[in-house]
Amino acid sequence: MVKGFLKDDILIMCSDGLSNLVSQREMYELSKKNIELATKQLVEIANNNGGYDNITVIVIKNI
Repeated sequence: MVKGFLKDDILIMCSDGLSNLVSQREMYELSKKNIELATKQLVEIANNNGGYDNITVIVIKNI
């Protein structure tokens, strides 16, 4: 089933430098908790977990 981008949905686009080191659940929970700090926190977590690759992340919330 396909649905549109609904109110309060969160879209996370990232490179494998993030997705290989941070779980999808953790990405979602951090973004849901504080969308304004999410990108910085996610990069910090990935770096703390090894950070062996370039890390790119964009978080978008439909308001």
